[in-house]
Amino acid sequence: MKSTDTATEVATILYEIGAIIFRPKQPFVFKSGIKSPVYTDNRLLISYPREWKKIIDFFVAEVQKIGKPDIIAGVATAGVPHAAQIAQRLSIPMIYARPTLKGHGLDKQVEGVLKRGQKVIVVDDLISTGMSSLGVVEGIRKLGGKVTDQLAIFSYDLKESRENYKKFKVKLHPLTNLETSAKVAVKKKFLKPDQVKLVLDWAQDPKNWGRKMGFTEVGV
Repeated sequence: MKSTDTATEVATILYEIGAIIFRPKQPFVFKSGIKSPVYTDNRLLISYPREWKKIIDFFVAEVQKIGKPDIIAGVATAGVPHAAQIAQRLSIPMIYARPTLKGHGLDKQVEGVLKRGQKVIVVDDLISTGMSSLGVVEGIRKLGGKVTDQLAIFSYDLKESRENYKKFKVKLHPLTNLETSAKVAVKKKFLKPDQVKLVLDWAQDPKNWGRKMGFTEVGV
């Protein structure tokens, strides 16, 4: 995790553009049917150039800390614009990849030029379970690319995602996360102090949180 100042600034930016919404009393329903007290849409960033530039600045600084790779890889689709900005800023070649094979045409998973043995840093906008990003990691590794680190704007920091990244031996570098965002929400009075624990409890068991909170189950 980044420094407290960086994480707080990133969370604040996301609030300013309306990318993070907390609604613990009227939870969102994900496609899977899971109830969530928070919804994050970082795709809004590309419509706010000033704020987006700040996020890219943080990403570039993180890449420099990790060590300049041979390739920057964007996770299709939401990670692609951020990866393109980082690659352009650092004059590094870019590729992008899907979590699975394309399924038509040349049936590619990875688009662009990737050579065996090249070091790749993967970029995505949002991490829930992490499996979409890790599907990209797996695809790159099958082609001979080396991936040990991944960047993301925001992570829900779910227990499942921590286990998944450990399993795939990838270090995740989110600019901010759910806990920091909840603290910022309290300062901005978007969330009450006693609701923070409720939100963080969701991250530990999102599949059963709605039932435990007494919300009516909705089919997938």
